Amino acid sequence: MALFGKKKKIDEKPVEASENKQSNTVTDELKVILEAREEEQQEREARALVRQQEQEEAGKEISKLEEQARDAAKKVLEDPYRPEGMTFFMICDEIPMTAEPETPGNIIVRGDLRGTVKAGTEVFIYQGRGERYKVKVEKIRNDNREFVEEASYDRVEIEITRGDLPEAVNPDDEVENPVKRFAVLTDGKGIEDMNDRACRGMSKAGNPRLTAMLVEYGRYGKEPVYFSATMDAIMTTEFITPVKVSDAKNGKNTLSFASVMPKDKKDVAFLPVFTDVKLMERAQKNGFSEGMKQGFALSFPQTAAIARDAHHQGFLINPGGPVTITIPTKLINDMVTTRLFLERYGEGAADDPGKALGGAANIKPESIRVSGGDLKAAQRVVIRNPNNTPEFLAIEKAVKSYCGSHSDIAKLIILVLHPENNPKDQSYLCIVDCPDSAFAKEYKGLTAAMKPFMKSIRKIQFQQFDKMPDKETFAKRSKWLYSKLPI
Repeated sequence: MALFGKKKKIDEKPVEASENKQSNTVTDELKVILEAREEEQQEREARALVRQQEQEEAGKEISKLEEQARDAAKKVLEDPYRPEGMTFFMICDEIPMTAEPETPGNIIVRGDLRGTVKAGTEVFIYQGRGERYKVKVEKIRNDNREFVEEASYDRVEIEITRGDLPEAVNPDDEVENPVKRFAVLTDGKGIEDMNDRACRGMSKAGNPRLTAMLVEYGRYGKEPVYFSATMDAIMTTEFITPVKVSDAKNGKNTLSFASVMPKDKKDVAFLPVFTDVKLMERAQKNGFSEGMKQGFALSFPQTAAIARDAHHQGFLINPGGPVTITIPTKLINDMVTTRLFLERYGEGAADDPGKALGGAANIKPESIRVSGGDLKAAQRVVIRNPNNTPEFLAIEKAVKSYCGSHSDIAKLIILVLHPENNPKDQSYLCIVDCPDSAFAKEYKGLTAAMKPFMKSIRKIQFQQFDKMPDKETFAKRSKWLYSKLPI
């Protein structure tokens, strides 16, 4: 009976083994997850460290470029090498649209000031296509956002008057700021005639815009807008280069141009050019281009043509510093096909060195003064009536309104002219019938009235009716745009 009543002993070990196995599996899975998380954290920390190092390196590079630009600016602005009239310049790297000027209608620009500027100073804005506008410094804020009467080598915000910056053609255009990003604000005078294709006298005046653009090129040159603005400045300026003048057997002077070979490219020669006569003279005092003491002024087409001849593979700007940049042949080839170049100089103006030395835009010269590079040229022109485009209709309305309020103007006509061999180089020809004493005042007033509407044709020439050689014949066959009396 005892046998039947004895309970069978249950072995619990297999259950314990199963529980331990499950526990170990969970622990292993958690361990893998934790290790993965730890690896991810380590990777994030490594990436963050790399980014931090990259940011620190970038910060060091920016600081280095800033210091280089500051040092170069000080060299540019020191006597006796400063450009004519220049005590400061600033690249307008910010044109804040939402900033409210103290005086309605004024414009606010920001940038790193090079040199010293004072409130109340008459200054210039240089920007695209060689444009220059006169404005006035009204207010200055320093980097601490404090209004000051004077600032030097600081991050500043400057409020300027609109001056002779063009007004918007349409009311909706008022939202667009007339000052473009990377415009140059300076008191450097440059030359009076910014529409002169050869920019005669710019190298003597020191090239205010291009000088400023080159100083800041290391900081902003990789930005497409800044690069484009710098190329624009190069194409609308004048350079000076050292030459050797000798008499040829036929009695004509011949010019020998210098070549510069960079240290890292001994087999490549570049044409050395300078933005300023003073910078060339300084380089010559330091032994540059020995035997070539004379300077020859070059327009951009002349520079481009010579820099692509059999002896050169581009040109080098300011090889004696303070900032030097290289323009290789490939870049020149691109520049001479731009709309700016073609409209300003004409197709092929930089293709032949001999032709280019005779004048821009295929103009054949009568004579050349080697010493100053001055050109005397005769050319035929084509004159026609303007087309009734929206642009000219707006100009016509503005001119009639102006003439109606100026009693000195008896009659006025506007025509369009261009050189026979360069149809793209168009100008408005404004013939004004007014007294001698009033002509200067009236053509300036008419320029201001017409300029805001000039888009496709951007140049004006004026002629006083009484000074025309065949005025009676002209009067009989011409339809006047405006006349105070019935014709």
